[in-house]
Amino acid sequence: MVLTNEERRKKMLHDVKSWYEDAIRDLVKANECIKLGWNSDSCFYSQQAAEKIIKAFLRSKGVIARGHKLESLLKRSEAYGLEAGDILEDARRLSDQYMAPRYPNFREERGIKLENYTEDFANRCLRTARIIWEKVLNQIKNMITE
Repeated sequence: MVLTNEERRKKMLHDVKSWYEDAIRDLVKANECIKLGWNSDSCFYSQQAAEKIIKAFLRSKGVIARGHKLESLLKRSEAYGLEAGDILEDARRLSDQYMAPRYPNFREERGIKLENYTEDFANRCLRTARIIWEKVLNQIKNMITE
């Protein structure tokens, strides 16, 4: 089935909004987990919020992105006008939070222990996610209010 231009535009808007809404939920979960003292879970949800908001941005440009490495997604986003050079190193560290909080063998390979997940570390992960969030939101806010 071939979609019309209008149908493609509506599908893209739907996809952007869906990624955005999922990102919001993950950002809220990250914040709530810190309050509960679940710092490793907060780091995971911070990574997820950042990944999903970047994917919302890329979808707004007609790109269907795959993968979990935030620095790669951000570098790809730069080609579409998202300024991310100042956050790439923090994004690289946040990318590890996709696996490390959930898999002991991954933590072991990276030299990370659960006791490394302090409230301060969780807040740094959340801060990185929020910086990425703000950069993207400035680019897609018109689309998510349509």
